Amino acid sequence: MTVNEFIEKVECGLQSALSDCGGLTGEAMKYAVTGGGKRVRPMCVYYGATAVAGDADVLRSEDLPLLAEVVELIHSYSLVHDDMPEMDNDDYRRGKLSVHKKFGAATALLVGDALLTLASSLLLKCKNREAAAVISDAALDMVFGQSAELAGCKSEKEYLEMYSKKTGALIRGAFVAGVICACAGENYEAKIAYASEFAERLGLAFQLADDLLDGDGIAALIGKARTREMLDRETSAAIDVAKKLGNCDELIGFAKRLWRRER
Repeated sequence: MTVNEFIEKVECGLQSALSDCGGLTGEAMKYAVTGGGKRVRPMCVYYGATAVAGDADVLRSEDLPLLAEVVELIHSYSLVHDDMPEMDNDDYRRGKLSVHKKFGAATALLVGDALLTLASSLLLKCKNREAAAVISDAALDMVFGQSAELAGCKSEKEYLEMYSKKTGALIRGAFVAGVICACAGENYEAKIAYASEFAERLGLAFQLADDLLDGDGIAALIGKARTREMLDRETSAAIDVAKKLGNCDELIGFAKRLWRRER
């Protein structure tokens, strides 16, 4: 199964999970989840699994697309709330009106609540409890990262700590959960450690590329040149770690695709 085939399966799962959500809130939930997302976090679940065991039997595990659906629902809820006036106050998301601008603030609040609850319901169906716990912990870390952003970051260190939680936690959780589902046998702990480091570097690079595109965040504090140097360094470090994992060519390609978003 290729990554594109995996994402197609995840898309079908998301549509199925949302199909019973009716009324205005249900319509807004579908609007928030479908139509334009890069699906980076579901891809991380796939790449985490193939990093340690790329055989077809592993990729047929129902836990993998289920976990990918969960992380995308969690990510989508966070974007809906993040766009609201009390947070970042963004009018657009993925080239279209943000949920609160199209459906109203009260509905947007309910949409975020409903997407997180739906994600939790799906997570209960995951047979691998360790992988499920990693995703749950990552979702909580993400919230505390958003809280740190609201409090305001005044130094490079504070930005990096915030990014590790707000952006990095769910990327890291998705990748590690994929590894846990597929990993067996010797060197289990080492594989988890390599996967966690790769995803940590990747998550930071992903956020740095966003900052360079938008001209805000840490790029506004330390300047674009230093931010670009940091992006290059983190991407290079991620590539070095990828070489210690099984599907290093795919992982390196994934890291480079995220890095080139800024170019």
